Amino acid sequence: MSEPVFFPRAARTSLADIVACTGATVVEGADLSAVIQGVAPLDEAGPGELTFLDSPENAMLLETSRAAACFVTPGDLPRVPKTTLALVTEEPSRGFALAMRRLFPQAIRPKSLFGTAGINPGAAIHSEARLEQDVIVDPGVVIGPRAEIGSGSIVGANSVIGSDARIGRDCLIGPQVTITHALIGDRVILHPGVRIGQPRVDFGHAGIALAPHGLPWTPGIGRVIIQDGVEIGANSTIDRGAVGDTVIGEEARIGNLVRVAENVTIGRRCTILAQAEIPAGARLEDCFAAPRAWGGLATQRHTAAGGAAGEAGAMERQPLRT
Repeated sequence: MSEPVFFPRAARTSLADIVACTGATVVEGADLSAVIQGVAPLDEAGPGELTFLDSPENAMLLETSRAAACFVTPGDLPRVPKTTLALVTEEPSRGFALAMRRLFPQAIRPKSLFGTAGINPGAAIHSEARLEQDVIVDPGVVIGPRAEIGSGSIVGANSVIGSDARIGRDCLIGPQVTITHALIGDRVILHPGVRIGQPRVDFGHAGIALAPHGLPWTPGIGRVIIQDGVEIGANSTIDRGAVGDTVIGEEARIGNLVRVAENVTIGRRCTILAQAEIPAGARLEDCFAAPRAWGGLATQRHTAAGGAAGEAGAMERQPLRT
């Protein structure tokens, strides 16, 4: 069996190209003509491959690296062996990410998993739904009345788009995603199994494990608003607002298996790591990011600069990037 290559490398990418797209600095007179053949972790990278030093704990691995080039901070420059070109930057991981985008351009823009161009005959689209040109719809998709989807968007197999939902342009809706009661901006990525817009199902009341018998169920009449450039990980759930809206700000990143409860507001460019829970009514200001996995319920209702959003780790304010 031949080994598949899911993301082929760009035809030709030299060290000069990497330096140009990342803004990294190199020693004067360095030979930048070598072609990068691939990328690898620091302890596995060999000749022709690109890597980066991701933490001080791995600094010893750098001294024996055989990589063609490595992104490092100025402080780690003395550890780089002579056979490896040091690509010096204050944020090696960011430089490496930019290089990856240059090396593997097909990985940036997701495609239909079924290889569909246009609307697959196996999709069920209501006659009152409106899809702009160049929308890709895979088999098994259901799109309800008055739903709107912008051009360049992809809807993966067996996903369901409810009535009146709106999805912007150049979005990726992965397989088996459910979207109801939601307004979604441009360039949003929803990974497989994401659930958007369902009402809360929470049996805990006043600190007790189960709701008292006969307690009336309160319907959620709000919406979910997801702004431009948001990415939401696999099997995460975003509850619609009970009365107001649940809002996810621009460029926010939400990991896998995250639960965002009703009426939460997540600011622009926040990062929520996997398996977190954001409780009802919580407010996260712009640019909060979890520095490590916090693996517990988020207990703070409102975060300010330097505030906390999880029991097992604090969140910290990060500068905006343009």
